[in-house]
Amino acid sequence: MASVDDQLFGQTYQQILSSVLGGEKENFQLIYPYLDWWWPTAPSGQIAAPALSLLNSVPQWSAVGQFDPSGATLLNCYQQTLQHVNPTIPPDQQQAVTNAHNLLVAAQNQYQNDLTARNQAWAQAKSSNPPDAPALVFADWALQSGWTGTLAEDTKATAVAQRNYAQAFGQQSPELTQALAAATQPANVTPITAGWTAVNQGDGTLVPAPAFSMSTSSGQDWVNLLSQGGGNQVTIKVGQGQGSYDFSKSWAGGNASYDAFFWGVDADGSWEKWDLDESDASVSATISLTATKVLTAPGAWYNGGYLKTLAGGGSFYSPWTSTGGSSPIFGEGGLLPLQVVGLVAGYQPSYEITMSANTYTQHYQKYEASAGIRIGPFRFGGSGGHESNTIERADSTTSFKGKSTATYPFLMGIITAQPGIS
Repeated sequence: MASVDDQLFGQTYQQILSSVLGGEKENFQLIYPYLDWWWPTAPSGQIAAPALSLLNSVPQWSAVGQFDPSGATLLNCYQQTLQHVNPTIPPDQQQAVTNAHNLLVAAQNQYQNDLTARNQAWAQAKSSNPPDAPALVFADWALQSGWTGTLAEDTKATAVAQRNYAQAFGQQSPELTQALAAATQPANVTPITAGWTAVNQGDGTLVPAPAFSMSTSSGQDWVNLLSQGGGNQVTIKVGQGQGSYDFSKSWAGGNASYDAFFWGVDADGSWEKWDLDESDASVSATISLTATKVLTAPGAWYNGGYLKTLAGGGSFYSPWTSTGGSSPIFGEGGLLPLQVVGLVAGYQPSYEITMSANTYTQHYQKYEASAGIRIGPFRFGGSGGHESNTIERADSTTSFKGKSTATYPFLMGIITAQPGIS
């Protein structure tokens, strides 16, 4: 039987599907907790590092999930997919191709080994960070600890090996050759290569990066559109006894790994569970906000049509298979399972939590003393967010009311697609 928190998350998920996305056919992933969308608009010919980190990510296979900046990237998974394609080669060229492929696999393995070591070091750094110290920022930590430079060198070596591999079989597999060439990182940021852009790695150095397009390039651009009537006014109502969404019917087939509390309060700089509805089934919340969907797409380095060809009948080096088996390329559990194709953004939500007078009395002091609260994926004030995300409160004897004053929007979810399949 679903817990109360499960029911409330399900209600939130279902209402975003219906009120923001217009139905239940979208491959929507609710992000818990939401992400601040405050990255700046990058200069012409560049992409903002936070935008690249999100758009180039490979989402969890879950209807509710968390964004992991240290996770797999779409570019690398796509490159590996191409590297695992087994081209048809004449016997007299087979040895040269095999040798080039072995060198490419070795370069890719070095990258993966260093990536694993970096992620282990990141996990250790987070666990060792004192509770009263500022939260670590992944990109800053990676740069300062030297991992950004290490992985940049690994990426250059892999690019050389990938280029040599494509040259080894040449026009014997022209579509694969073209796909590998387009997905190979350029040696320099200038001249600009089709499908590629540049990103500031954090110290002022520009390095080549895969390009992505967005229908709205930054959070600030979207805020500017709001003054012209952009976005949709959305109301989300949750509470016990209002039913729940059956996550088994979602695109993720029942996977919804939020594993966290629905009601939260920021006490002494850290978030903790708020047992607001533990003994009061009448507790409910209404969230009102402006929301919209922002479409995204990878640049010309990515060939989605070719992936569909591979998924339908491609030949791969053992043990890789298109789908199924122990090492699938596509679908759930695959090397290249998902990509981000849209962002679901919200702006300045307000809330009203209603309850019995007795519950109000029990929780009033804790609420007033808190720096912020969480209602499912929505955060009002508290630590860990943009500095302007404070609360304007207006309470009664049976309700807590407030409104976020954040000057930037936030991302409450993403739209996913399955490469090669959808």
